[in-house]
Amino acid sequence: MATVRPNISSERQDQFGATSGLNTGYNGGYNSSQRPSSQKPQDFKQSVSTKSLNQFYTSGTLQNQQSIKQKYEIFVRRWVDYSSKYGLGYLLSNGATGVFFNDSTKIILDPKTQEFEYLERKGTDKQDAIEKFSINSYPKELQKKVTLLQHFKSYLDADSKTITSSDTNDYDPFQSVYVKKWMKTRHAIMFRLSNKIVQVNFTDKTEIILSSENKLVTYVNKLGERSHYPLATALDSQNQEMAKRLKYTKEILTHMLNGNTNVDIKNPE
Repeated sequence: MATVRPNISSERQDQFGATSGLNTGYNGGYNSSQRPSSQKPQDFKQSVSTKSLNQFYTSGTLQNQQSIKQKYEIFVRRWVDYSSKYGLGYLLSNGATGVFFNDSTKIILDPKTQEFEYLERKGTDKQDAIEKFSINSYPKELQKKVTLLQHFKSYLDADSKTITSSDTNDYDPFQSVYVKKWMKTRHAIMFRLSNKIVQVNFTDKTEIILSSENKLVTYVNKLGERSHYPLATALDSQNQEMAKRLKYTKEILTHMLNGNTNVDIKNPE
């Protein structure tokens, strides 16, 4: 099996049994100084969000940055885009591995119990139906997806030193987190997580993370330096570099809300 490194060739023999272009990414998130190193992504059909932007931009104001107290937030640490065949595989900061399949079904593996949740939207339901199984006992019709989950896990775990014991200790089996939506533009990849995190990783290695729970914007600049801003007033910040990327993030969310799958937004530089 090939060893995954933050920078890999766009064409390689991978463990899925084919030579193909893989877009991979690495993310330091809240609790690491390491930076993402994803290749420049290509535009493709995007998932469409169904929630209002208001929850991200109109929640209460915090007094100042010094008074901000963050609860632990789970985010996407690494990912691999294999949507040309199967979907997006990702590794969360708590050690959980998930896949967002091309048919919009989802699967997330508990790193401690080796149980997984399978999420599927049935009929006209607006919410995903959740079923829980053991990695050793599941319906026959899920065999291909479980096999793909295991392949994605092996691929993403190859650089296991990126996950610390403190990360995996924060895993809460009663509140699993998974990627609900994701999309790419020319300049960024965006994840919508079930814990109400919106995470945008730009191709210039900057990053925006919006937390509606903490009412906070976290910005990571090109040097890996992290800063935090109250969500309600972040667009008015004098940090123009951050404000431009936050505006870009807002525009992406607006396109998703409107169901526009042809996103071609100007570079936030």
